[in-house]
Amino acid sequence: MFLFLVSTAYAMGGGTGGGGGGGFDYSFLVPLLLVVAVIYFLMIRPQQRTEKRRKEMLASVKKGYRVITAGGIRGTVAKVYEKEKMVVVTIAKGVEVEVALAKIEAAAPPGEDLAVGGAKEQPGKSEERTGSRRSRRK
Repeated sequence: MFLFLVSTAYAMGGGTGGGGGGGFDYSFLVPLLLVVAVIYFLMIRPQQRTEKRRKEMLASVKKGYRVITAGGIRGTVAKVYEKEKMVVVTIAKGVEVEVALAKIEAAAPPGEDLAVGGAKEQPGKSEERTGSRRSRRK
């Protein structure tokens, strides 16, 4: 396959003799630069923005904030250990869990909506889900 490309390039080169050397053709760089620009603006830049917002959110977590962990546990921050980068999350009365700060997916101050992946949770709505699925289907 490569032999075919080499022979085609040699044929287009105009041979070895003759004057007026070919020079470098920059026309192939334009599509390459366009592809690189598209990749940067559609993939790399949005990811950098998202990571920056995430770092700001994690830096702002304080006692009393409502959080959702990567495992789906919802609770309220009871303590923050900045040096160890850990938080203690209260998930029920008398039940506290230590969570790495990096594993917090979303955090919101008390009274604000807690959003994960575009879906927002209203404060107090998670407690309304009671009863089995069968009783709700009837």
